[in-house]
Amino acid sequence: MKSLIGHPIVIYVAAGLACLCIMVIVDYLLGTEAEHLNAWAIVNKLFGRGTGVGDSRSIQYMGLFGATLLMLIVNGLFGVLLIGFIKLLIGLVHA
Repeated sequence: MKSLIGHPIVIYVAAGLACLCIMVIVDYLLGTEAEHLNAWAIVNKLFGRGTGVGDSRSIQYMGLFGATLLMLIVNGLFGVLLIGFIKLLIGLVHA
């Protein structure tokens, strides 16, 4: 079954989760440098753990729920871009 531009929705969810995992790892490595949308701090706050880094600007301005929603939307869009890039790459290789 195909939907949403020719692919099942599960593919887009998987790509969004992959982008979220990458974002969390990068924010963990950056530490305090990731001050605007720090996914590591957001995920730790969701699980009730402290990071020692402090709140990111997104948590300060929008609260934990708003920052979580923003993080999921941004990574969902990155997932759509990732699927588009993979489709383009496959099209170029098999052309």
